[in-house]
Amino acid sequence: MKTTLKKFSALLLVASFISMNTPLLSAYAEETANQNEIKAVSQIQMKSKIEHLETYKKTEINTVNITDKKATIAQGNVIKIAFAQSFSTKTAKVGDKVTFVLKEDLKTEEARVLLPAGTKIIATVQEVIPTKVWNRNAQVLLSLGEIILPDGTTGNISAKVHSKNAMLKRSAWAATGKAALWTVGLFGVGAGIGAAIGAAASAVGTGCLAIGMPVGGGLGVIIGSASKGLNYNAKAGKTIYIELTQDLDICY
Repeated sequence: MKTTLKKFSALLLVASFISMNTPLLSAYAEETANQNEIKAVSQIQMKSKIEHLETYKKTEINTVNITDKKATIAQGNVIKIAFAQSFSTKTAKVGDKVTFVLKEDLKTEEARVLLPAGTKIIATVQEVIPTKVWNRNAQVLLSLGEIILPDGTTGNISAKVHSKNAMLKRSAWAATGKAALWTVGLFGVGAGIGAAIGAAASAVGTGCLAIGMPVGGGLGVIIGSASKGLNYNAKAGKTIYIELTQDLDICY
């Protein structure tokens, strides 16, 4: 009987000790877990390093964080891709899918291959602004959202066209050049009209070229500027630049 009472008393003491020290034990366990987490993060950081992508005009960021398990291409990096098929704003519609491809391996300056040549990037047409008068060129807004590796593996990408307003369009100089064609020699429409006016003027004793060419040139500029702008057209293989809008993780 005495032995039983001693065992019971011992159990009560142990239970009392555990109850009194439960907060301490919990705090100790939490501290240990935090230390293990910090240690794990430190080990990962020790194994990571920074590499770099090739930079293009107005590229602000070109860093790639490399660890044992993945490469993270930082948001803001610019990548060169190519149309996999022909494309035109004249026929493009909202919702259309446009396929691009990497013509070469995407690799860092340190020679690490991140994505192999042949990798496809799928874009969706979000908006099409048609050509307008006064040489306003057509524009198209694309959303790039899917990657397909040559082996069929798929993934997600968040990117936009690397331009001032994220739009694909012909340069303003192209439209200016088109307008200028109206005034070239006597073959431009404006110059032709001017020559006719000059010819009529010559009937009353005024030189044709003296009046015809200046008048024709002026009309050519007006007619050319008032015409519609140019569509954006691309053949398969034409390259463009895209900018990542979120970090891109590539797992090994």
